[in-house]
Amino acid sequence: MIAIGKRPAKLGEIPSKMKAVVIRSDHLGPPGESMKVEDVDVPEIGASEVLVLVMAAGVNFNGVWAAQGKPVNIMKYTGYDFHIAGSDASGIVWKIGSEVRNWKVGDEVILHCNQSCGQCAACNGQDPMACEEQKIWGYETNWGSFAQFTKVQAQQLLPKPKHLTWEAAASYGLTYFTAYRMLFTRAKIQPGQWVLVWGAAGGLGAFAVQLCKLAGANAIGVVSSADKMAMVKELGAAGAINRKDFKFPAGIAKTSEEKSAESKAMRAFGGKIREFTGGKDVDVVFEHVGQETFSTSVFCVKKFGKIVICGATSGFELNFDVRYLWMRQKEILGSHFANAYECNQANELIVQRKILPTLDQTFKFEETPLAHQLMMDNKHKGKMAILVQAEKPGLGAQV
Repeated sequence: MIAIGKRPAKLGEIPSKMKAVVIRSDHLGPPGESMKVEDVDVPEIGASEVLVLVMAAGVNFNGVWAAQGKPVNIMKYTGYDFHIAGSDASGIVWKIGSEVRNWKVGDEVILHCNQSCGQCAACNGQDPMACEEQKIWGYETNWGSFAQFTKVQAQQLLPKPKHLTWEAAASYGLTYFTAYRMLFTRAKIQPGQWVLVWGAAGGLGAFAVQLCKLAGANAIGVVSSADKMAMVKELGAAGAINRKDFKFPAGIAKTSEEKSAESKAMRAFGGKIREFTGGKDVDVVFEHVGQETFSTSVFCVKKFGKIVICGATSGFELNFDVRYLWMRQKEILGSHFANAYECNQANELIVQRKILPTLDQTFKFEETPLAHQLMMDNKHKGKMAILVQAEKPGLGAQV
């Protein structure tokens, strides 16, 4: 076994065992308690797969879900009795399958997290995201990035931007590629449009703000503190709103008093938005918070406007007044990660330095549970990364 933070002496040398942060079915709960470092076997790869030496890994909310077994115990679907989470990584190609042609041992890469069969009609002409076997690597599959080695499909590999450190390169894939598809493929944002971005200081939102600016659209970032307002303005937001200035009920409003309070808060919130837009409602709402925000999203978007949603970190069960939807002919668009083409297009913007990763904190490998706990408790901003085989922060960048 090789030590954490050290490269094997020989390129392509593979030990039989590796260190991994493991989740087990009999110990699900908050990630600070349920994620444990263990020794496990290094996985074998198939003909179209690649084994990657993980230099750094990115932290995402799906690791929080996996640790808790919510909304499902993912091990019931992966077929393993343990789970290695992690859907973002930077690293070095360490072994390639017999059918892999476009990559070689020693290549420096990042990974996108979409896996599909590669053989069906959806994969070959429609969109791999429509594949019946589509899965998110490191969440719906095992052998994620919180380990010394990970195995992936060859199509998941992207060239590592040379100017980024290992930890910065590992930090952005899942959230950034998701935001790219949401805004460009699904919502089809246009120059001059106004886009309301919930959670604008988090991983998804910070990229959404940058993408809006790049596209010539105007982002209004919704955050939860004054320092986060300053952050999103620096990223290019046309405006920022502290949602704690509005008395939204927690969860779904049920009683008449809660519904009245919610209606009052939504109208005040809409008024604040119109201060930035010159009296107009927003064209698009970038949603991923879910239960706590969705009714406001439907209320605040303009007639014929679009709400694009990729997740629900505050709860999956949503409640909203559907009259605002049908009578004003608004659209709700579901979006889920991105296909390989979109990932490549988005990654090129990073290579060209037109989009910047928003890495906020870097942790040691043994601190992986702590990083996920901070995310669960909403005590972070921007993105977090874990050093695995990178010895210390700041390595891997080429000037």
